[in-house]
Amino acid sequence: MGKRFLANSILILFILGMAGCGKEPEEEKKEQKEELLLWSYYETEAQKEGLDRLVSGFNSSQSSQSVYSISWEYVPMVDFVKRLSIALSSDSLPDLVLLDNTDMESLIKSGLLEDVTEQLQSRVFVDNYYKEVWDSVEYGGRYYGVPFSCNNTVILYNKQMFREAGVSVPVTWEQFRNAAKALTKEEGDSHYGFAMSAFSGEQGASQFMPWIFATGATADNLADERGVHAFELLEELLESGSMPHDCMNWSQNDVTRVFVERKAAMIENGPSALPEIEASGIDYGIFSFPAYVTQGVIVGGENLAVIQGKNVDGAIAFMDYYNQDQVMGEISEIMWNIPPKKELAKAYGQRNEDMEAFVSQMEEGVSRTSVPNWREVRSALSESLYQSFGSEYTAEQIWEGYISAIGNE
Repeated sequence: MGKRFLANSILILFILGMAGCGKEPEEEKKEQKEELLLWSYYETEAQKEGLDRLVSGFNSSQSSQSVYSISWEYVPMVDFVKRLSIALSSDSLPDLVLLDNTDMESLIKSGLLEDVTEQLQSRVFVDNYYKEVWDSVEYGGRYYGVPFSCNNTVILYNKQMFREAGVSVPVTWEQFRNAAKALTKEEGDSHYGFAMSAFSGEQGASQFMPWIFATGATADNLADERGVHAFELLEELLESGSMPHDCMNWSQNDVTRVFVERKAAMIENGPSALPEIEASGIDYGIFSFPAYVTQGVIVGGENLAVIQGKNVDGAIAFMDYYNQDQVMGEISEIMWNIPPKKELAKAYGQRNEDMEAFVSQMEEGVSRTSVPNWREVRSALSESLYQSFGSEYTAEQIWEGYISAIGNE
């Protein structure tokens, strides 16, 4: 009887063991996540913190029945599109990209981005977004992503330097020129009156375009002869020593650091500069662009887009998570971004006086994506800025070369 009991016990244990072996793969499969990868060029501490929080929040929101887990990878802005091309040839593309909205059209035409019109139609209410921001994800009546953030630029200034120089906030270009000169100090605690990014590519072009628009030129008429005055202003600032030639090598983040180091009394920059400036303890203020004919405002921003042939369902799940008002509002505040949804942006401005300066300009701003052939215009502007800072040509010669380059002679 003892032997029979032992044999039966062994048989039962064997059967149970076999049953357990059958269940284990099923349980593992249920808990296994499909990995998603997002590429982004965000590099400030606030931007990285926001992306970390967004990724963590999405991953935590996934239940045991959900199958997605996302991580993000930094790719420098200047190499972003190039790296995508390299990744395409090596079959190592990410699932999603957080990219500058001016790059959307070219990537759509190249077939790199997924058409997600059907997925978005039941999820996204277009009227909630700033029109020009939403237009940047649309091409040929189809949608290829969702807006992630938007921004524009203002003039940030050191109030103490203004007081010491006896300078008031400039409203006109003449007042701005005079202020920049009066704020320039060459001895002792030396600093420049004004600095902006003139770096080749998107950043320099985006920072100079508002000055062109302030002359009365428009997105549909960049050849307006008044545009030459923007190049003349730049020439005067450089010749007077009010603006450093080093600006041609400075990114927007570099310009922020120059301001924090008290090497410039005024800078042009966007909301991403505010966390570092606030942390520096500088007594700073904000004002809109001085007017020539009008105040020039250029709207920029980033979009979330899905790479064609990658995990579309997972990417849409991530977009769904971000597009919740509470999530978008929280992440935008961490990053100091303007939310692309109008009501969320206005609410943010009401809570934050500094952000209100940017939010208030959104409705009147001109999106870079609305400028015909922006990539060609950007290239022409980069070359023009290089010539301006090289001091080889007059403002009029540079202007004529710029108009010729964009085909608007």
